[in-house]
Amino acid sequence: MRLTSIPLERIYTSDLGRALETTGIIAARQPKSVPVFPMKDLRECNYGLWQGLTYEEISERFAEDWQAWLRGGRIGSPTGGEDFLSLQRRAGRVFDAAAREGKTVLISAHRGPLRGMICHALGLEPTFRSRFFMTNCSLSALECQPGHRPRLVLLNDTSHLCDLPRLPSLSGEGSTA
Repeated sequence: MRLTSIPLERIYTSDLGRALETTGIIAARQPKSVPVFPMKDLRECNYGLWQGLTYEEISERFAEDWQAWLRGGRIGSPTGGEDFLSLQRRAGRVFDAAAREGKTVLISAHRGPLRGMICHALGLEPTFRSRFFMTNCSLSALECQPGHRPRLVLLNDTSHLCDLPRLPSLSGEGSTA
């Protein structure tokens, strides 16, 4: 409901299931038809052999690589995966293209690409990404004016979720990569 009052002109989305589903719900509630562009460049980071593992499991199975990744500000490559700089570059290309359009654009993606885009847009070092907490279904907004750097207007806002029923949390579950 939150985005129904914002007339979107385009939607760029990850081509993966959860983002496509979210995008479909948002697009269906727009007053006019909005073109939706699924893009591989908005996919989450490829964590290689770490994919689907908890941080604890990664630190046990890939101890040396895990420590090197932590020491390097988490911008290196997970074992067999993609480094954050590559992720930031591909997400940044999408952001730059959307900003040049001069339209009201929604980008629906995963936490990694979104944090990479924010660092890219604001000219922040990639290591700053860990300073942004991004919740599922949160909204962040950047205002882009020709000839000016983008301006962060909203970050990780979830006020639209306040009236939704809370699901019980799962205890004992570790965060995953």
